[in-house]
Parts: sequence; structure tokens; C-alpha cells
Amino acid sequence: MSMIEQELEPYRELAVMYDELVGRTAFECWRENFERLTNRYSIAPDTACDMACGTGLAAAYLAGKCSRVYAVDQSESMLRIARSRAGATDTVFLRQSFTTLELPERVDLITCNFDSLNYLTEMHELQEAFKRFAVSLAPGGQAMFDMNTARELADGLGDALLVHHVEAGVSIWESTWDPGSRINTVEMTNFLRRPDGLFEMRCETHRERCYDLEFVTAAVMDAGFRRLEAFDARGLSEVGPDTRRVQFLAFL
Repeated sequence: MSMIEQELEPYRELAVMYDELVGRTAFECWRENFERLTNRYSIAPDTACDMACGTGLAAAYLAGKCSRVYAVDQSESMLRIARSRAGATDTVFLRQSFTTLELPERVDLITCNFDSLNYLTEMHELQEAFKRFAVSLAPGGQAMFDMNTARELADGLGDALLVHHVEAGVSIWESTWDPGSRINTVEMTNFLRRPDGLFEMRCETHRERCYDLEFVTAAVMDAGFRRLEAFDARGLSEVGPDTRRVQFLAFL
């Protein structure tokens, strides 16, 4: 086994494993919620932005419904994979962060999926992200996003060691919960399978912070939205103490 150990930006190497690990399963859950919510609230966007688009599964889905989609991510490795599945759709790929988001035009809908906003570990960063969402939306637009709760980060992940075997290699996750900062840190050691059958080792660090529903609500409203709906992401029921992920829908 050839091992080259190096600390890398999150998702740089995990990108090739992401869909096998969590991406496809998370996308199917997101698509179900998306269709139920857009039907319930009669949302039919012509233009959309998928923020933190990752490998582009949601962006590709949106491209089948919208005339133009902006797929935005901070990771070039993720964007490379997303571009490869875009086909001939009118999808524009942008490398931007939450706090630097600046679209060429205002869109009807912004989506942000798979607890990406939890990666903003400073309150002012989350507040700025919601402000960027608001100024990027056309009047009457919506932002649909989800966030992990303390129940998920403290109990679901908590202090644990997980080993994931996929076709692209092996990913080992060592998770630590800090109740003071309310941040869960996952040290990932990824063994990537090479064409010659050997493996290369890459290390990444992922940190997610949980935020109270009250803080998220206040930040969204302060950003300029007029209404916020919150649901348990599993089944779109009412948010309760056992909710692990909250599905939000904000109306501008």
C-alpha cells in the first residue's frame, strides 16, 4: 500500500467518494422533500441556484426543471465532478463561498442541501450567508435549506469511530463533540484506490456547528426574508426534541 499523508481542504479528496458514501442517499431524501414542498407551496422556479452544490446531483435535477441553474461550491474538486454530469443543460458553475456569493442575476430559488450551512462555525458567517441568499433572490423568491441539530451532531455522530468501505476506497471517520462550542469535528482518513490497485492516504478535517432554531429564525428574518417555515427533515413533520435535521423554507 502506497500512503501519502497530507492535510487537505475538506472535500478535495473526499469528492471522488462522496456520492457512494452519502451523496446519492442524501439526494434521494432531498428530492422527496423538494417535490413535496414545491407542490405544497406552488413553487415553480424558472431560475435557481444550488449553493454548496457538491457533486452536482441536485443541480442536475434542478436543470431539468429550470431554464438556467447556477451551481456554486467552494471546492474545485466537487465542481469538477458536477461539471461532468451537467450535460448540455444551461448550468453555470461558480467557485464561491457562502460569504462571497454573488450571482450574475437574481434567481427565483436558492437551494442548499446536506447540512452545508452547519460548516459555518461562526454566527456572523451564518448571518452573512442568509443576507447573501436574500440579495441573490428575485422578489417573491424562496430559499430552501437544511441544517443538522444538536441531536444529530452530539448524539448521532458524537464521539465515534466509523469505517466506510466503498468502491473508490475506504474512509475512516473519527468524530468528537465539543458541548462548549457546540461543534462536532470529524477527522477523516481516506484511502483512495488507485488504478494500479494500491491506495493513497489523504486526511481531511470537517467541522459542523449546530444552531438553535430561534437563532436561525432571527438571522433569516434579519436578512430580509418575510417568512420562515421549519420541518423535521424526516417526513416534514413538526420539529421536536428528537429532530436530527431541520428542513427550512424561507420566503422573500
